[in-house]
Amino acid sequence: MANSYIGALLAIIAFGTYMAPLKKWPLFSSWTFLPVLSWGLFISANIVGLITNTINWNYIGLLCGFIWVGGGALCFWAVQKEEDLAGTGVRSMGVSILTSFLIGIFLFKESTHLYLSIPAIIAILFGLSLLAPKGMKFLRNWRSLGAGAIFGSYLIPYQLSKMDYMDFVYPFSAGIFITSHLLIFFLFKKKAIQITPIKGAVFASIGAGVLWMIGTHGCFWALNGLGYAIGYPLTQLNLLVNLLWGVVIFKEYPTTNERLRIGFAAAIILTGALFLTLARA
Repeated sequence: MANSYIGALLAIIAFGTYMAPLKKWPLFSSWTFLPVLSWGLFISANIVGLITNTINWNYIGLLCGFIWVGGGALCFWAVQKEEDLAGTGVRSMGVSILTSFLIGIFLFKESTHLYLSIPAIIAILFGLSLLAPKGMKFLRNWRSLGAGAIFGSYLIPYQLSKMDYMDFVYPFSAGIFITSHLLIFFLFKKKAIQITPIKGAVFASIGAGVLWMIGTHGCFWALNGLGYAIGYPLTQLNLLVNLLWGVVIFKEYPTTNERLRIGFAAAIILTGALFLTLARA
C-alpha cells in the first residue's frame, strides 16, 4: 500500500513539472511540444521495455495512447480558443477527477468509504474552483471540459483488460508517439498550426517526456493499489505542483492577494486529498 501512495506522489510531481518548457519558452508552441514530448517518452519506454522484455504492440495500449492524444489535442485547442490558460487547466483537471471517481464507483464497483470519499472530492473540486477565473460557459469551454472527460476515462480499456501495467506501458507510449505525429502532420499540412522549433526547448521537452513516463509508472502504482476511484484522482492533483513552480521559479502570481488565494485553495485541495487517502475500504 505504501508503494501506491509513493506512486501517487511521484505522478503528482512529474505531471506537475513536465510542461515547464512551455513556461520557460513561451514562443515554443504546444503543438510542437506534443510530438517532441512523445520522443522522450517513447525512448524511455523502449529502454524500459528492452530491460524488462515487455516490448509489444497490444491493441489496448495503442488505443489508450490514441485516446490520450485526443485529450491533449482538445486541451491545447482550448488554450488557443478559450484564451484562458489557468481556467483551461482547472476545468480539465476538475472534470478529470470527477469522471475518474464516478467511473471507479459505478463502472468498476470499487468499494470506498463514501462518507469520506464524497466530501473529499467535493473539497478538491471546490478548491480548484477557487483557482479558476470567474464564469464558465459550456459552449465556450467545451474543449477543456471534453479534455477532462477524456483524461479521466482513457484508461477504461486498460482497467477492463486486467493486463499487467508493464505490458501496457510500451504500446501505450507507442500509441501516443504514432498518433501525435500523425495529428501534427495533418494539422501542419492543413496550415492549421505552426511548428516553432527552439533548440533549448526541444531538448527540455525530450527530457519532459522521460519525466512524464516516470510519472506514468507512478500513476499505475497508485491505480493498482488504490483503485480507479481513489488512486487516479490523487494523481491529478499535479496542478498544485505546477502552481508552485509558477510562483517559485517563474515568478507568477506576484501579488500578496494572489498568493493568499492560491494558498487557501491549496489547503482545501490538500485537505480533500487527505480524506481521499483515508477513504479506501
